[in-house]
Amino acid sequence: MNFRRAQLLCLCLALASPAKACGLVAGLEMALSARDGEILFADGPPARLGGLWLAPGAAPALAALAGKRFGVALLAPAPDRWGRRVVDLVDAQGRSVALDLIARGLALARPETDMRDCAAERLDAEAGARAAGEGFWADRNGVLDAADAVALAKADGRFVLVEGVVRRVGEGRAKVYLDFAGRNGFSVLAAKKVEPSFRRSGVDLKALAGRRVLVRGVMDVRFGPRIEIADPSMIELSDSAKGAGRGE
Repeated sequence: MNFRRAQLLCLCLALASPAKACGLVAGLEMALSARDGEILFADGPPARLGGLWLAPGAAPALAALAGKRFGVALLAPAPDRWGRRVVDLVDAQGRSVALDLIARGLALARPETDMRDCAAERLDAEAGARAAGEGFWADRNGVLDAADAVALAKADGRFVLVEGVVRRVGEGRAKVYLDFAGRNGFSVLAAKKVEPSFRRSGVDLKALAGRRVLVRGVMDVRFGPRIEIADPSMIELSDSAKGAGRGE
């Protein structure tokens, strides 16, 4: 492919890409391998697919990326701490690889600060996969129960989805606490300074007592199982989540 044709194709991909709101397509690159969300290219530094948690069944779909050229949409202004560019890939038909994985239930939207512009379209794609029972959503045990202490303990350090009823809302000097069980049970923490962004998104954290919610984030069990949320996309009411993972 000559340089002029490559330029035109990049422009077409940038215009057609459903991920264009998340990042501009910087150029075409040949993927040599893709594993665990990390992509190695024939030219240029390695990259990772940003804002995703990959389901166990994603490996074949990632392996199929090898040997193909993609438009590379940069999602973050700087590499991550391992020197990888944070990207989405756009195929020759203008399709976002990240959205395709989510729509097939092979990945979940994972909130990241630099990818807030991506959240709405990714959660929409995820809702479709959830409703259809695709991939991850076919497993009724994929979403953890906030009352299942054993499963929560095993999830330490992992990105998870947890669903349950908020029993009590507490407030400290700097944080709001959502308690789902008794002492040492599952809880969700949010810094008070982020409360306005949650309210603007339609979620009043202090009014969630008695409501069933779905939370996503990294589990930390050092002081009892808990997830700290910093972005509105990390929590949703279960009536809007359509009873995720439980067929409710």
